[in-house]
Amino acid sequence: MSSTNRGGSRSPADYYPTPHWCVRRLLEEVDLPAGQWLEPCAGVGDIIRGVGQVRDDVQWLANEYRPECRDALVDLLSSSRVSSGDTLRWAPPQRPTVSITNPPFRLAMDMVGWSLENADITVMLLRLNFIGTAKRAHFMREHPPDVYVLPNRPSFTGRGTDSVEYAWFVWNSRDDATPHGRVRVLAPTPAEERRRG
Repeated sequence: MSSTNRGGSRSPADYYPTPHWCVRRLLEEVDLPAGQWLEPCAGVGDIIRGVGQVRDDVQWLANEYRPECRDALVDLLSSSRVSSGDTLRWAPPQRPTVSITNPPFRLAMDMVGWSLENADITVMLLRLNFIGTAKRAHFMREHPPDVYVLPNRPSFTGRGTDSVEYAWFVWNSRDDATPHGRVRVLAPTPAEERRRG
């Protein structure tokens, strides 16, 4: 997702590929369990590839709304692991341990709710200011996420960064004994690594 509403045009279907370094920083800090993971807004599989750079203990399911992405996802996974269509109307064939995505901004809250219902752990790359609106205040107070702030702004278009900060929001229903709502700043990413993606 990108904050290009400030006079710029938005990408069709709010498609903003996630740089792999953003995923690496998350996985350095957050110990997510192995097993079945889901990418519900998979695009062409950028998050899946980013996870694959550091983990070999994840089996994927992927869904993407845009049919033109299906071939790339099938090449990455297999046709039996890929679905196409509206995620919010889809039921995964098995409950994943982790649902991780960079959702279209206009559907971010809907995707959070859907993932909370369909996975044990929900991980969303969102604008940091997602946490601070009256519209979502009740939800955030009832379901506080752990927030992992990226100190470097990602470039989702390859043409520079936009005007806001981003963070990974993590809701973990498997760990009710630990207080949630922590905020941590992830390690900075060197410019050379950010250029590589």
